[in-house]
Amino acid sequence: IKEQIEEEENRALQSINETPAEKATKRRKLNVEVEDLKRHLEIVPDEDDDVYTEATPLARK
Repeated sequence: IKEQIEEEENRALQSINETPAEKATKRRKLNVEVEDLKRHLEIVPDEDDDVYTEATPLARK
């Protein structure tokens, strides 16, 4: 538990110390990942007329 707390503190410190350019780069990378995941989503009807989203498996990069 102590190690987990230290790890979370380290991540928080790294986030605080990131430059705006690093934050922008991370945001762009996450946006690309989100768009890639959205392309692999498929809306499928359920027998109860509810709508669910299923993801197709992605090939490992």
